[in-house]
Amino acid sequence: MGKLSDKEKYDILCKQEEELRFEHFDNDDAWKLGKILVKKAKEDKLPIAIDIQINGYQVFRYGFAGTNGFNEIWLQRKINSVNMIHRSTLRIHYMKSVGQDDLFVDGHLDPDEYSMMGGGFPIYVNGVGVVGVLSVSGLEHHEDHNTAVYGICKFLGKEVKLIHAES
Repeated sequence: MGKLSDKEKYDILCKQEEELRFEHFDNDDAWKLGKILVKKAKEDKLPIAIDIQINGYQVFRYGFAGTNGFNEIWLQRKINSVNMIHRSTLRIHYMKSVGQDDLFVDGHLDPDEYSMMGGGFPIYVNGVGVVGVLSVSGLEHHEDHNTAVYGICKFLGKEVKLIHAES
């Protein structure tokens, strides 16, 4: 299979967001999801920072050796973007290339406060909507996104197609 077009990548990201939805999500669920990601990061020796928020309240945070204040900045930018747009930050990254608004021009979103780099993923509860954000920082941004998606898939017992920078 050849390289995916931006439209194909965008469609995969939309499908991920449709499929990776929770029946409920509370602080205990955030702890379980966080532990899944910590375990994966330890096994794969990933230098990442992980943040999980529910309704703007941080309920889980872990940073591995190799992370620092820059990861804190990127986590917050990704959190801000997901909270504002209710989409994954990697999906936001591909919006302009598929003909949707570029939210980072004309003063819509300040790039010092928001990010269109992958790693922020909405926590969507069926029948409720977006209730929180899972954010990962420390890797190439497609891999930040895939790490977040891995955790949600493992938690929900689902599999979805992933995209990589070289896809």
